Amino acid sequence: MRLHPPGSLLGRGVSLESELRIGKSNSGWIALLLVASVMACVAQTPLASKEVQARGFPYQQGWLGADGAYSIPTGTGSTLWLFADTFVGPETATTRKQSTAFLHNTIAFSHCDAGRCRLDYDWPGKGTDKPHAVFTAPGNDWFWPMDGFVYNGTLYVALMQMHSSGSGAFGFAYSGSQLASVRNFMDPPAQWEIHYQKLNTGSKAVPGVSIIVNQGPNDNPDPPNPEGAKYAYFITAAGDDPDLALLRIPLSELDHLERPGDAHWEYLKTSRTWAPWESSSTKLPGDRAILLNPGASEMTVRYHSSTQQWIAVYPHGLGQRAYYSLSSSLTGGWGPQEDLFVYPEMREGSPNHTPNLFCYAVKEHPEVEAAGQLVFTYACNSSVERDIIDDRSLYHPIMVREPLPSH
Repeated sequence: MRLHPPGSLLGRGVSLESELRIGKSNSGWIALLLVASVMACVAQTPLASKEVQARGFPYQQGWLGADGAYSIPTGTGSTLWLFADTFVGPETATTRKQSTAFLHNTIAFSHCDAGRCRLDYDWPGKGTDKPHAVFTAPGNDWFWPMDGFVYNGTLYVALMQMHSSGSGAFGFAYSGSQLASVRNFMDPPAQWEIHYQKLNTGSKAVPGVSIIVNQGPNDNPDPPNPEGAKYAYFITAAGDDPDLALLRIPLSELDHLERPGDAHWEYLKTSRTWAPWESSSTKLPGDRAILLNPGASEMTVRYHSSTQQWIAVYPHGLGQRAYYSLSSSLTGGWGPQEDLFVYPEMREGSPNHTPNLFCYAVKEHPEVEAAGQLVFTYACNSSVERDIIDDRSLYHPIMVREPLPSH
């Protein structure tokens, strides 16, 4: 869902990125940032079932709230966080009333040492009167980050490419999807050298909802195939509703996988075998395997070696709860949709409940999990623009720690 920025923001640095997305039907979008005290608490505090870390993630360093985030371990001891629509302002600002710009994506790095963590937000032009997004799309389009990974010292991030379409809260549409690669991603984002490759056009197949590289038994996502560890696996939102399908590409082709092209993209069939995905096609064939239905255009699939299971964590529309599904195999045998968590804010009588409120955007964050834990975040928002500006309890993540589900 997208709303136009309130009048107080117009003319104050948002002219280049002047539309506010606060959620999306059949997907999940969330402002996400892990503050040091929350990360330390989650990593070290004994598990309490159904315990919610309801601390507000801090508005600091000019970062004043965002949505659409994924966490990516960098391999250097830090974690990279990717945000979508972000309010930014002066470094001393603490509320969105002080926002001076609205960017379609920003980042942060978290660095932890001996149980103490530091969080650094960043974007090009931070602290100046000309801030802009980290990932920039051509023309009037914009990028919202999806999942990503680091391989051989390069950061890869899947991006939804969007454009304005129609009006009102859902006045946007897909232009397609791309993959960004950044070799110098540990430098400040103003110095990033970003290479973009087109993954697809339109909305019929959106690769990168979740991406799996070097996970699974013996780091192989597809153990029946001895060569399975040599691929990157892209969970793909397919169709109109959508369902979730599975694509793969050889890791050796990550830097030349653009479509149309000659890269060896394959899709998983209902027979649980792999077949070439026609380079000129913008949708997946009808014989694709459906991992989960309904799916979500933002979610996570991660492997847990302690239980030898894969877990998908996801929202379903803008309902009242989050869900999970389990499987012993990435490529098949996914269990039914199970209730994971009921958003307390959605219950009438809750101190934060209003008729305009909705909660959404569920993602797992293994980087901050202790043994036996499942850590995920969600956010709550409002369909009334003014609420987003005035209410500090909105448009920020809420962290939940639960026992790790298992069969």
